[in-house]
Amino acid sequence: MKVVYNYMDEDILQGCMRGERLAQKKLYEKFYSKMMSVCMRYANSRDEAATILNEGFYKVFNKIEGFVELSGNLEAWIYRIMINTAIDHYRKEAKTRKLKKLDNNISQDSDNFDIVAALSADDIIELVQQLPMAYRTVFNLHVIDGMTHKEIGEQLGISEGTSKSNLFKARGKLQAMIDKKFSINYRMIENG
Repeated sequence: MKVVYNYMDEDILQGCMRGERLAQKKLYEKFYSKMMSVCMRYANSRDEAATILNEGFYKVFNKIEGFVELSGNLEAWIYRIMINTAIDHYRKEAKTRKLKKLDNNISQDSDNFDIVAALSADDIIELVQQLPMAYRTVFNLHVIDGMTHKEIGEQLGISEGTSKSNLFKARGKLQAMIDKKFSINYRMIENG
């Protein structure tokens, strides 16, 4: 297995294994931006993403010896921990509040998905963050992270069918939000 870090990273890793705050700070700063963007995909807000990020780095620092023994890709290892932390966060949230029942008759009109090309990455992230947590989590795990519905079901403790249904509903809600966004923008242009 190829080791993907340099000698400076080795010093940081060794410092983290010894529990040195400066080394932990350097590791945190090195991966903050990339991992925050991962957490933002699963969170309702920047504050919630920061909570997931901090929980994830807590796990990283407590499990750093496991990574050193594996000698793998440090960034990929931290990325996986962040996703698992987001899933854990989702499970906790799902247990503490009842999820709203949503209309099963959401239609999926794929004709307008060409509009997505006109959206910026920030626009798409903003729209995905507006989805209910159950839909957003399944959408991210399936579309962004490439997990199968079976894997999602196992991770979240839901059936494969529920995963498929949540993805279908997430896409329908996203389509409705995109349609609304573009109809508002179009009317603003028309009224100039």
